[in-house]
Amino acid sequence: MVSVKSRAALTETARTKGKGEHKYIFSCPSDLSLSFAVWVVDDYTQKEPMGEVRVMLNGEKITTLKPLKNMSGYLIFSGLPEGTYTLSVDSEFYFSEEKIVDNSSFVNSKEPVVEIVLKPKPRYPFPDRATLIRGILVPLAPEPDLFADITVKAISKSTGREILGTPDEKGEFVLYFREIINKKAEIILEIKGEGIEKTLSVLIEEGQSMYTGVISIP
Repeated sequence: MVSVKSRAALTETARTKGKGEHKYIFSCPSDLSLSFAVWVVDDYTQKEPMGEVRVMLNGEKITTLKPLKNMSGYLIFSGLPEGTYTLSVDSEFYFSEEKIVDNSSFVNSKEPVVEIVLKPKPRYPFPDRATLIRGILVPLAPEPDLFADITVKAISKSTGREILGTPDEKGEFVLYFREIINKKAEIILEIKGEGIEKTLSVLIEEGQSMYTGVISIP
């Protein structure tokens, strides 16, 4: 493990967004050992997430394990025995994420960082001029956890660029476009799951939210 002078000693000196490149300065050794740091990022803004974000390690809330959020926004886990941990993150505005972390891989590492990217749920407070496609899936024969294995993909007919989304527990979905598009763009929506495959065409406009309405699925 890497020793640090204090729990807030892990500081970011440079970060290339979108490439996951982190560079840090560590302080001189002391009696506190750094196990790893967690960086949680909003997939839409590429910044720190909104609202309360709950991080759990092996099913225990972080308040139990007492990590510290440093000035750069990283959650610092220290003093953990070497081994494999299940890191999970959930929030009101984002879909839950889970990652297996083997902290023995960070021994003597200059970048002991686990990055978690959170994808916004439909209830996420997007800005007024966000370019969005919203809709709701309604099954003809409701089944438990039906939406868990369904994906909604937007494909630009002009560029071929793809954006992948997931419906929430109510079947609602939102696809968000971070990059500027042409004034209007034709999009192909592909809805796929076990025994489900549906395609439709929609027209979106920069800075507007487009609602597909109710989409029936088998």
